[in-house]
Amino acid sequence: MKSNKLYFLVVFTFLYVSAATAQDNFITQTNISTEGAMKIAQVAYKECKAQGFNAIITVVDAKGLMKTQIVMDGSFPHAIKTSSRKAYTAASRKKATHLLQEVTGTEHDIAMTFNAIEMTTLSGGVPIIKDGQVVGAIGISGAPGENEKGEDYDVLIANKAIKSIFN
Repeated sequence: MKSNKLYFLVVFTFLYVSAATAQDNFITQTNISTEGAMKIAQVAYKECKAQGFNAIITVVDAKGLMKTQIVMDGSFPHAIKTSSRKAYTAASRKKATHLLQEVTGTEHDIAMTFNAIEMTTLSGGVPIIKDGQVVGAIGISGAPGENEKGEDYDVLIANKAIKSIFN
């Protein structure tokens, strides 16, 4: 009788620990949907077009994997990679790329490292944040610099596009 109780105690403990361990093997992560990514990209496209900019717009998920990309007519070919890097960097670092630029400044070693790992500190990459969690990012490349207030067009358009999915 005593050995049966011990047996059941051991089996129960094993099952309890196994169940808890199995649950710990998985995480739940919220990501931007394809539809949300396409909506953001379309809003950014329309805004670029309205302002006469020929840009590349890339939207990635929380891990930096591409969800959609728009290559506007007349855009520069090198902007394809730049836009992708901006989006990837914003998702990976969970920060807008222009903020990384402010932190790293002109440190050559950091810029070289970022370049080697397909990241950038060029402005125009903005994370998409829902409930405090990065669910994706947008990268825009090709809008010409800043407006009269010193605000970067890529960043302004990215932020406007992101706001569109929360309305």
